[in-house]
Amino acid sequence: MTLQAPLLLWWFVPVAAFIILLYLLKIRRRTVVVPAVFLFPQITTDVRANALWQRLRFHWLMVLQLLVALLLVMALARPAIVGRGWQGQTVVFVLDASASMNATDVKPSRFEEAKRRVEKWLNDLRPSDQVALILAATEPKVIVPLSSPNTLHSALRTQLKATDAPADVGAALRLASALVANRNNATIVLVSDGSFSQVTDFSPGSAKLVYESVGKTDLNAGFVVADVQPSTRRTTHSAQIFVALRNFSGKQLKGTLSLFADGKLSAAKEVTLQPHQVKGEIVSVPVTVRHAMLKWECSDDVLPTDDVVHFVGFGRQPIRILLVSSGNFFLERALALEPDCIVDKAPQLPETGKEGSAYDIIVFDGTKPPSPALRDQHPALLNAKSVWLIGVTDGEFVTQVGVTDQPTIAAWERDHPVLRFVDLSAVLIDKALKVKPASWAQTIADAKDTPLIVAGERAGKRWLFVGFNLLDSDFPLRVGFPIFVANALRWSIGGQRWERGFTVKAGSIVSLTVPDQQVSLRHPDGKTENIKAPEHLLTLRATEQVGVYELRSGNLRVNFAVNLLNADESDIAPKQTITLGAHTVAAQTPKLTWRDFWWLFVLLALFVLTVEWFVFVRWS
Repeated sequence: MTLQAPLLLWWFVPVAAFIILLYLLKIRRRTVVVPAVFLFPQITTDVRANALWQRLRFHWLMVLQLLVALLLVMALARPAIVGRGWQGQTVVFVLDASASMNATDVKPSRFEEAKRRVEKWLNDLRPSDQVALILAATEPKVIVPLSSPNTLHSALRTQLKATDAPADVGAALRLASALVANRNNATIVLVSDGSFSQVTDFSPGSAKLVYESVGKTDLNAGFVVADVQPSTRRTTHSAQIFVALRNFSGKQLKGTLSLFADGKLSAAKEVTLQPHQVKGEIVSVPVTVRHAMLKWECSDDVLPTDDVVHFVGFGRQPIRILLVSSGNFFLERALALEPDCIVDKAPQLPETGKEGSAYDIIVFDGTKPPSPALRDQHPALLNAKSVWLIGVTDGEFVTQVGVTDQPTIAAWERDHPVLRFVDLSAVLIDKALKVKPASWAQTIADAKDTPLIVAGERAGKRWLFVGFNLLDSDFPLRVGFPIFVANALRWSIGGQRWERGFTVKAGSIVSLTVPDQQVSLRHPDGKTENIKAPEHLLTLRATEQVGVYELRSGNLRVNFAVNLLNADESDIAPKQTITLGAHTVAAQTPKLTWRDFWWLFVLLALFVLTVEWFVFVRWS
């Protein structure tokens, strides 16, 4: 406790002297005439001298009155508690939960230190103040909406943890600004180390913006680039892994780079990194290895999140497509727009003994496919996971029974994966094939007298039929055409594309087609969650933890790896200034604040006065 006006305590001396003086004055007796003195009891107390002063005697009333005077003088001296924090009617704390906040230069971690600071500052807020807590992660999360400080105390004691992914601090700040948009005397407090991408589109509005910097050192080296190249030669039984290790500090770091294959140590070497040096390393891994991990170990390194990279199935496998066509600019362009697609073109299907038997999808665009009796002579057709027939039939999946002019699409299955978000209502077609689909095929777009688009699956191979030549329609000119091609690619490959696994960066969104709508996802920490995949399309946003995930859906079981690989997060040097929108904000230290509680002494004085009155009434 601190007195803001301690000199006022001297007023207690004259006030106390005046009270004591009143008890030193003799009692002035009043002369009363009585008929006889024997009616009165004999006075046994001392007869007081007929003088101005008398001897001071102890009396509880005097003690209570002195105590009241002391309490009132203490209230005048303005007692207060000195605190450190941000005061205001409304305070929103934005807590950075990005990967860099896992650094251990502040024990036990920067994130825990940030939580401790917020909890300490809450103690200096008034019970009537409104506070909120927003967690800045890959997607901002409102942990506590505007409420009392006690509610925020409880939330901070829960298991809030930093993620292993970059944080969208800009989105979190915009959310905080929206919470206090119509409030006066509002403050937004960002608690972070400043290791995030520059925020360009943010304005605090009328709220005051405060940046609190957490962290002490820049000692960190981590992986910033990682890639794997499977061998394209059949005689080579290993893959090459390339990584780039960067020292983000101004100090030389010496450590060990280790390679683990399926959990066992395969190789290790000492690596010395000069200040701010980037060093590349190439290692070989047998293609039979299911999980490879590179680990950097250094005693001075304070951020463990970027010290490991995982590889599962040696990365995302490309889709190999063979386009058997005499030429179709629109179809070639739509296929080329899709990532990870390798498109080869040929006028005819390769025959036995020729290269090209490892295609995932074969597209027959206006070129007649081999008859069922001759398919054994074409390994490419036998090994393909999917076959598209555009303007042609094969005699088995669909059989031609005639030709129809200017058909109009009457109905289509809008919920089918191939036709999701595709509008066929205005498509004009000059002529189309009149066909009869096989019993195991499903018509997903119909004209009045013939199916126009048919899909089906048999013996693990998916078939797609379009009953008209694309150049005989305006479908390629429609907005829905590239969407149709993208949908068809995802549906054709299904989960088979991912069976060998893939690798993504932390915080990325993963989308893939799964055989079952019920999906089980096991996280690197062993936690398992069940996810629904409507229409067999799964979108994963829960990639905020570095490590290997396991996904199961029906008969599909696939592992995928998540790595940080983010230079902004690995550069953990605490930033004293950050750029938020058009303003540069400097880190601030919580200012001293005074919390008056003179009113407490006034209440105590009133209580003592009540006791004094009770004593006077009882003893008088």
